[in-house]
Amino acid sequence: MRFLRPDLLRWWLVIPVIVASWAIDWRVVREWRLRSPVAARFAPLSRRSSGRRQAARLLASVATAGALVFALMRPQILLVRRVPDYERQDLIVLLDRSVSMRARDVAPSRFARATLELRNFLRQKPDGIGRVGLVGFADSSVVLSYLTGDVENILFYLDWLDGPSASASAMFGTNIGAALRSALDVARKDDRPTRKRFLIVSDGEDYGSELSAAMVAIRAEGHHVDCIGIGSEAAVPIPLTAGRTDDVYLRDDSGRRVTTRFEEATLRDIAAATGGRFVRSTSGTELARALADTGRGDRRLLGWRESQEYRDLYPVGLGMAAAAGAALWLLL
Repeated sequence: MRFLRPDLLRWWLVIPVIVASWAIDWRVVREWRLRSPVAARFAPLSRRSSGRRQAARLLASVATAGALVFALMRPQILLVRRVPDYERQDLIVLLDRSVSMRARDVAPSRFARATLELRNFLRQKPDGIGRVGLVGFADSSVVLSYLTGDVENILFYLDWLDGPSASASAMFGTNIGAALRSALDVARKDDRPTRKRFLIVSDGEDYGSELSAAMVAIRAEGHHVDCIGIGSEAAVPIPLTAGRTDDVYLRDDSGRRVTTRFEEATLRDIAAATGGRFVRSTSGTELARALADTGRGDRRLLGWRESQEYRDLYPVGLGMAAAAGAALWLLL
């Protein structure tokens, strides 16, 4: 046990003062009784000032003062416990940047909501996630950040993707296979023997021809791919700009608005083939919950370690002081 404020030990001197005051009071009462004896028929009325009651008052007073001083000295006790030690996995996020992610069936848009929830997830990154990498993709893919423990680096790129420079031009096409190959490249270039987990955030559309080959490579290396699909069942128009109030939409050669709808089959097949999870999100709430589940992952138990921490005991002292003070109040 240790005390954070041992300098307050001098307040224990209040206890001798209490004892001395009680002794003076007891002597005065005793002399008064000797000078003015009480008739036998009135003796029952003097029970409140009996010797036992006075001794109990002394004990309650000393206990109250002692417990208060004990609490003021901020005592702490060292607790040692065994806690499980789980592995930390690295997470590579594959974020769909194609123009269909600008659809506003998820407010404020599919892409804006995805980046918002990814920021919230990274700011409160769970213990099961070590480093994070980021791959952006549409018809082609680009590694925005290799695996890093610096969350601010990932947040910088997410802010950049939401900024006017990155969103000024629409990116057509979706090639999930190319994104998976880029994620594999990130995993292969890392020299640490940590498990890598992939996370695809997309509306599920895929117009590339590389997915089958990428899936073979993913399974061969034993990586799990979690998929979060974002979008609604309804066919919705595709804005050409990222602004909320902009009414310029993608149109075909006949001048009709081009629409997009969420495609579930591709993402579900990827998750099932690699032992990952598939989660459907039609709102930000589901997306946040899916990210939290991904953060927990399937972590391996590496062993056990001892955890030492000091626990404050001043609440115990305050509780004892309150109980003794209540008893003293009843005895007065």
